[in-house]
Amino acid sequence: MLNKKLVSLAASFIILFSLSAQAGDSGISYPAKIGGKLGIGLLNTVTGIGEIPKSMMVETANEGIGMGMSLGFVKGMTNMLGRTLTGMVDVVSFPIPTKPMITPPVIFQNFDQETTYASGWETY
Repeated sequence: MLNKKLVSLAASFIILFSLSAQAGDSGISYPAKIGGKLGIGLLNTVTGIGEIPKSMMVETANEGIGMGMSLGFVKGMTNMLGRTLTGMVDVVSFPIPTKPMITPPVIFQNFDQETTYASGWETY
């Protein structure tokens, strides 16, 4: 029950704030930037587990089924921790408007793209 409420809350934040935060750098208000960061952070915290099958699919497409099942699983575990922890950092630091540290910013944005991380924080 709590999990459904958390997912609903995260989806609401994404719908309300994420699209305006991704619109471009010019003309975005401070509340839209921090709201988008909070929404993306909540969503990444909840959906980090999805990195396991995503990484297995990407690795299978690139290297074959053997590497997809073994190396893809290990990469998925690593990316799951990375996405979940990055989401938690975004939730805690949402008053500081920064660009996403993870690409793609949310797991569903490009499910066929390998997850990568920025080397540091970049402000708007």
